[in-house]
Amino acid sequence: MFISLYTNSQIKQLKRNILILGVFLTGGAAFALARELFLVATLRFEWLLAAALVLVTGIVGIAVAQGYPLLKEAYFSMNPSRVSYRLTLFGREYVLPWSQVAAIRISENAIVFELRNAQEVTLRLSTIPDEQAARHIRASIGLAALEQNIYVNGVLAHPQTANVAS
Repeated sequence: MFISLYTNSQIKQLKRNILILGVFLTGGAAFALARELFLVATLRFEWLLAAALVLVTGIVGIAVAQGYPLLKEAYFSMNPSRVSYRLTLFGREYVLPWSQVAAIRISENAIVFELRNAQEVTLRLSTIPDEQAARHIRASIGLAALEQNIYVNGVLAHPQTANVAS
């Protein structure tokens, strides 16, 4: 199962908004730099530095909107061997093999994967823009975990199988 968390139209709208913001910041910073360098009698280093930082931020915004650097795809993917996801376009990718998952806690807002090495990885459902997709992911993970015989909210699907394997 693979779910792209943002549609193409949402990504285009995001890039358009980033471009508008980048142009606005670049224009304002260019004016501030010109003002500080040519119109003000005394050079104020702090204002010059602030204008340069805003200019760089605007240029980065324009570059991101134009595809440099590329935005990574926000997605959720699950198959019989692993769960993987990236919830934001600039965020970290998580790949969790089912063999490393000891238990799962599912709530309305988050899914917490408790790994065998005592680490916890949280999938925050509130960061998924489509509520229906979030509900589908929550239900699918719960069913897949039961199928993998992993504790879900403290309940094991096949307790006799787990006792025999232990």
